[in-house]
Amino acid sequence: MAHRLHQATTPATTVLFKPFPYKWLQKQTLPLYGRVLKKQLFSSEYSGWNILAGIILWRREFLGLRRFLRSGSWLLLYGRRKTGKSFMTRLLAEWSIYSIVARDSTIVFEERGSEPRLLSIEEAIRAIAGRLRRGDVVVIDEFQRLPESLWEMLASIHPNGQLILVASSLGVVERVFSRHSPLLGLAAPWRIDLLHLSDVVVSLLPRLSAREAVLWALLLREPWLTSMPGVLGEAPWDWITSNARLLYSVASGLVGEVFTEEERKLTRLYDAVLRLLGDGVWDSKSLAALLYQRGLIESPSPSTVTGVLDKLASMGLVTKTRLWMTRGKRIYYRHSSPLLAIVYGLAESHAVDEYPVPPGTMRDTVLALYARELQFSLAEMLAEYHDGVPAYTILPQGEGDVDIVVLDKRARYAIAAYEVKMGTCSRSDLIAAYERARKIGAALAGAVCLSGADAAPPPGLRILEPEDVAEVAEQLARRASKKAAQ
Repeated sequence: MAHRLHQATTPATTVLFKPFPYKWLQKQTLPLYGRVLKKQLFSSEYSGWNILAGIILWRREFLGLRRFLRSGSWLLLYGRRKTGKSFMTRLLAEWSIYSIVARDSTIVFEERGSEPRLLSIEEAIRAIAGRLRRGDVVVIDEFQRLPESLWEMLASIHPNGQLILVASSLGVVERVFSRHSPLLGLAAPWRIDLLHLSDVVVSLLPRLSAREAVLWALLLREPWLTSMPGVLGEAPWDWITSNARLLYSVASGLVGEVFTEEERKLTRLYDAVLRLLGDGVWDSKSLAALLYQRGLIESPSPSTVTGVLDKLASMGLVTKTRLWMTRGKRIYYRHSSPLLAIVYGLAESHAVDEYPVPPGTMRDTVLALYARELQFSLAEMLAEYHDGVPAYTILPQGEGDVDIVVLDKRARYAIAAYEVKMGTCSRSDLIAAYERARKIGAALAGAVCLSGADAAPPPGLRILEPEDVAEVAEQLARRASKKAAQ
């Protein structure tokens, strides 16, 4: 694998115009890559954002966001830190001023074609107001740090110019759209989350086999990982095992930044919840019992933890997955980010945050965590494919689980059920997948076999091998492109 990577990346610009094998996608994205070259995207200013070995990880937001920006309307682009908001804004917007609000309330002020300089917040806002009145496009990045006392001035300029607000906070939306906010109704909200698994698969197919693209796409849903050394050079779980301590350090720093931007304190309680979720403790009752034993909460009641989980969900760190036909349970709590789930799980089970751990002692754990997270990301992709919502089933009496359940939009019935196996699917695996799907009443039974199957499937079972998963990813990218063009 390593030799293919090196051949593909030397020199980077020679492959820039061939990132995708699909003509329809090239047609949508070639204008962007022309701008990439003009902006010298491989300079230090842009390196390491969405760039991987000379390509940009394609994402459907490119198309819709570009179309919206052409309208000239004001925009609030928001989401968790390091999801690619600033990169897309720099790439797609025809800005004349790009400003970044620092934590000390000074402004890094950049006029197109000039070097950035540091201004006081008052001086920067005056310059921004003047440019907006002239009809220019102005960006205020890290907008959540801008004092609300200045929002009135910005609002008074509307609808002149185009103001693009970029915020590394989900909570800022509540402030901007509260009843008393002067910006209420002036800027359209646009949330940016992790990349869709299907978008990353499509991006990686020119470089990797279908299987490798699916496996690596799980991690690269976090676009900042593209700048990490050794990416694509080995199996992704081996790469995590070799870099576990570094990855935990970066990931925990990212979580700390999320709490800072949401104006919350990362307490031992929040940290412990994130670790336990990573380790696979998913229900509020079990979480409450463990946190109570550690002296972090005053009562073992599940309601004590539900509020914490809701806060983490509002910050974009936790996702609530619906449980289907699971006795006594309705919600499966998990990390929103596959990478954070894995590294926090390793911190809980192997204390990688405290001291170096020999890779050989935790490889099996990494592989198990990786398989779990891949299952959930594939569930999201297949739910989109079937036009449903992702769910999960834990069968009674220790009979196991159903890896992927796709429900209709109103969660009334199961559209499809799949089992996921990273190794080769045997005949017994295929039969079990079929029987479990029937047990929960799924209309379609399937098995995702990422190393193929060594037996014919039973009648009524659909097998998805890596090439089939890649085809699903391509179809979803096509759908997204058509939707953006409407």
